[in-house]
Amino acid sequence: MKNIRVLLLLCLIWACNNQHNIQQLGKDYQHNNTDANLKKVVDKLPLQVDTTYIKNILGEPINMGFDYRYTTDSIGPDSCTIGAVFHIDEKGKIDNVMLDQICE
Repeated sequence: MKNIRVLLLLCLIWACNNQHNIQQLGKDYQHNNTDANLKKVVDKLPLQVDTTYIKNILGEPINMGFDYRYTTDSIGPDSCTIGAVFHIDEKGKIDNVMLDQICE
């Protein structure tokens, strides 16, 4: 029983640390607006999170209704802005993320 409590405590500490880490990465993106900062956030974000969670981490998106877009100060090889597109499913959860050129 003691081992289970220790394991649960370690998981809780890890989850809190990970949450703090992703919030800091989101602040870094909002401050620096680089594709490197945005990639760090995208790599840590789990799928099936609520859109409110994304806004809390990355700030206000470009809201297309069916997806959220976050752009950076970088331009890709096709002269398009580099950014992340978070697709929103019918339940209001993020079900797919793309980090690439946004050429629309």
